[in-house]
Amino acid sequence: LIACGIGFTVVHKSTTQELQAKEWSFKASKGDGLAQTAKFSEKSLTLSEAGLNDTYQYKVTKKNGSEQITFTSQDDNSNTRIIKIKKNSDEYQLIPINSLAKEDTGDVTLTPK
Repeated sequence: LIACGIGFTVVHKSTTQELQAKEWSFKASKGDGLAQTAKFSEKSLTLSEAGLNDTYQYKVTKKNGSEQITFTSQDDNSNTRIIKIKKNSDEYQLIPINSLAKEDTGDVTLTPK
């Protein structure tokens, strides 16, 4: 039984590890309608579009049995977006929780590039 648990841990990647392992297309339901390129490092997310970059600190946590991702602007720590993150096949669905996330980005789909 212990060997099964260890095997699962080695094979199963965390959400954070999966996000960091790929480059993503970041398609928000709000904004200019263009998909941005998203790159996750250990602690930050960089969104790129037409040569412009925005960087956010992020953290993935579990709350009430589901995962949440919190994005905080590097320029303004009061700009925090709280979003529920859910895996759907090879994509991630991001559903806004707080008002800033709802107004700013709306629903987001992360698709591997």
